[in-house]
Amino acid sequence: MYMPTPADRLRRALKQANITGAEAARRWGWNYNTLKSNLNGNAGYSYETAKTYARALRVNADWLYTGNGSMYPEPEPVREGYKVPVISWVAAGAMCDPSINDEAIGEIIVGGLPMGDYFATEVRGDSMDRWSPHGSTIIVNCADKLVLPGRAYLFSLRGETTYKLYEREPIERLEPYSTNPNHRAIFLNGDRWDVIGRVVRTYYDLP
Repeated sequence: MYMPTPADRLRRALKQANITGAEAARRWGWNYNTLKSNLNGNAGYSYETAKTYARALRVNADWLYTGNGSMYPEPEPVREGYKVPVISWVAAGAMCDPSINDEAIGEIIVGGLPMGDYFATEVRGDSMDRWSPHGSTIIVNCADKLVLPGRAYLFSLRGETTYKLYEREPIERLEPYSTNPNHRAIFLNGDRWDVIGRVVRTYYDLP
């Protein structure tokens, strides 16, 4: 009976994440030639490398390396209350790093979030107003940078920040979700937009 190899499991993890090896290498800064060798089985990978792959692809590192256990890790425990720093929209253009708290202009307590690295910021404009009207507050998880179609993320390119849906087919693009027909999709066209984090929640105070 054929037993799946580490290369088989790595290919499966990429397929489940709906991302190619080339895209993964570009997104996470991996050496593509090394990754390709790991994928075709010409070279094995260490447990430390398996942990790097697993963290990005959101699979179990032990499963990826040895085949033991389940493919996916146990669900993260939900915390009753997170103290989430609130930062300005301009500051949201920077990538998440330890200085994020230095940018905070306040904080809010948010319940029911899984473990992550969160901040909140106020939405500017109406390009996502079907979910988040102008002036609403969004909660962004910086620890979740694996872009999947149909999910909303905060992206950054050369200091410009945008909140959009990510879509892959038929052309990779950042899609508005708006009642305003003037908004158009942003086609990536080779530009490397950095993923600040996934938008996981939105709040809006009614008048």
